[in-house]
Amino acid sequence: MTIEGDLRRARDLALAADEEAAHDLLVSLLPRIEQADRDDYAFEVFAQLGEIFLVRTAYDGVLESISRIRDTLAIYVAIRSGQRPDLAAETTMSDSEIDHMVCRYRRRVEFLDAGLAAARGDHDAAAVHLKALLEVGGDFDDLTVEHRHLTCHARILIASALCEDDLYAASVPVWAEVLADLDDRAAPGADALEADHLFVTAALAYGRFCVETGRLDEAQPWLRRAGARAEARGWRLARARSQLERAAGAWSAAEYADTQDLVTEAYPVIAEHSRAHEVSRSWLYFGLIRVGLGKLREADECWGYAERHWREIDRPLHLHRILLQRSWIALFRGMFDEAIAMVEEARALLDGSPRHSWLQYARLDAHLGNIWRADALAGMGFDGLGKPGQSWEEVEARHAAGSGTYNCRPGSRKYRRAMVKLARAVDLKVPAALAVDSVRYTITDAGARSRWARTVSAPMLAGAFAVAWESDDTELICELIEYHNARGTFSTESADTQVGEPAGDWAETATAVVPVEAELAPQLAVAAAAGPVEGPAAALTRLGPLPPLRMDPSSGPIMSRYRELARQRYGRDVTAPGGEWVTWP
Repeated sequence: MTIEGDLRRARDLALAADEEAAHDLLVSLLPRIEQADRDDYAFEVFAQLGEIFLVRTAYDGVLESISRIRDTLAIYVAIRSGQRPDLAAETTMSDSEIDHMVCRYRRRVEFLDAGLAAARGDHDAAAVHLKALLEVGGDFDDLTVEHRHLTCHARILIASALCEDDLYAASVPVWAEVLADLDDRAAPGADALEADHLFVTAALAYGRFCVETGRLDEAQPWLRRAGARAEARGWRLARARSQLERAAGAWSAAEYADTQDLVTEAYPVIAEHSRAHEVSRSWLYFGLIRVGLGKLREADECWGYAERHWREIDRPLHLHRILLQRSWIALFRGMFDEAIAMVEEARALLDGSPRHSWLQYARLDAHLGNIWRADALAGMGFDGLGKPGQSWEEVEARHAAGSGTYNCRPGSRKYRRAMVKLARAVDLKVPAALAVDSVRYTITDAGARSRWARTVSAPMLAGAFAVAWESDDTELICELIEYHNARGTFSTESADTQVGEPAGDWAETATAVVPVEAELAPQLAVAAAAGPVEGPAAALTRLGPLPPLRMDPSSGPIMSRYRELARQRYGRDVTAPGGEWVTWP
C-alpha cells in the first residue's frame, strides 16, 4: 500500500478508537517517509500522533509532536521569506505547494495546542490558540472543510475542559458555537467519515453537558443520535460512551434500573479501550447502584477502583468528589473520624486546584455537616448506622433494617453530647444552604432557575431544616421557615421510584455529579441588584438576596449570624442593603 493509503488507514483506525494500532502504523511509516523525502507526509504523521496522544492523555507526546511540526515548518517559512536560499535550491516543491503545506499544518498545530491547553486546565491559553487557529490565513479551497472541522473540534475540547473544571457557565457560549458549526458538517467536499466522527464527538460532549446541568430532555436526542451513528460506523467505544452518558442521565432522573443496564453494557468496551476517566465514571455509578441495594462493601470497592484511576490521571476535582462519595461508606459504618479525614483531604485537593469555586466549598461544608449530624444521631441511638468494629455483614444488616429512629432522653449525657455535635452541623449546613439559595432568585431564566432549585438548592435547604429540627432549636426552625416564606414556595420535583427498586432517599448520597449552571455568570449581579417594585407586593417580587428580616419587634434581624458566615466563607452577600422587612402583621 502507498504511504498516502497507510496514512488514511491510520486515521480510520484512530477514528475507530484503535489508537494503539494507529500509532504503530504511523511510527512504521517514518522510515519510508524519510527515504521518500516527503516532509508533508511527516507532518501528517506527527499531526495524527499528536491527536492520538491527546486522546490518550499522553501530553508529553503531544508536546513532542507539536515541536517536530513547528521546527520543520519554521524552515519552510524561512525558505519562503528568502532567509534560507541555501535550502530553497534543494526543495522540489513549488511555492504554492509550500504555502499550502504551511497553512494546513500551522492549523493542525494550533488545534493541538488548543486541545493540550484545555486538557491541562489552561483555559485562557486554549482560547488564544483557538483564536490563532481561526486566523491562520490561506486561500486554499480544498482546506476549507478541514479548517471548519478543526475549529469545531477545538471548541468541543475547550468546552468539555471547562465543564471538567465545573466552569459550566463559561462553556455555554462555546457550546453555542459548536452547535452552529455542526450545521456545516455536510458541506460539499466533506469527508463523510470525518463528518460523522465530528458529529459523534460533539453530540457525546454536549449530551454530557446537558446531563450535568439538568437539561435531561435535551440530552437524550443528542446521545441517542451519537450512539446510533457510532453503531452504524462500527465505533464500539463511541457507542459505549453514549451508553455511559445516558446512564448518567438515567441516574439524574432516578431511573436506577436503566442506569444499571446501560453502565453494565458499556463497561466492558470502555475497559477494553483503557479509558481511565470513563472507567472511573463507570465504577462511580456501579457504586451508587450498590449503595441503593444496601451492598455497602461492594460500593466501597467500586469507589476505590474509581479513586485509583482518577489518581493515575491526576484529576483533583474528580478525586475530591470520589472522596466525598467514599466518606458516605465510612459514615454508614459509624467511622466518623475516617469520614472527616476524607473530607479534609477533599478540601486540600480543592485548595490545590487552580479551578475551584465557592459552590464546591459550600457543598463540601454541607457534607461535613452531614457527618457531624450522623455522629450526633449515632450517639442518640440512631438505628440505621453501624458501629466501629462491626463486620461488613453486620453493618449492611443494620443499615437495611434501620427505621430512621433514635431513642435518647432529653437532658441526658448522650443528649447533651449530641447537641454539641448537631450545633457544629448547623454552623456548617445552614450558611452553605443560604449561600446556595441566594443564587436561585438571581437567575432570570425560568428553566435555569428551576434546575438550580431542584438540583442544588433543594437538597441543601432540606438538610438545613433537618439538622435544625434534630437539634431541637425551635428559634432557628421558626427563622428558617420565616426566611423561606419570604422567598415563596419551593418545589422539589423528582421522578417516582420505579417498581421493584429500593425505596428511600439513598440517592441523596450521590455527591459526584455537580449540576450547576450560571453560578459565575456576570449577568447575575444585574438581577441581584434590581430594586424592589413599588407597592404592597414589593417584598414578594424582589430578585436577589433578601434584606434583613425582623419577625419579632423585641429582637434583632433573624439569621444574621448565619448570613455573616455565608459571606465570610463563600464570599456570598446573602443580605441586601436597605431597610429591614418587618414580617409580623
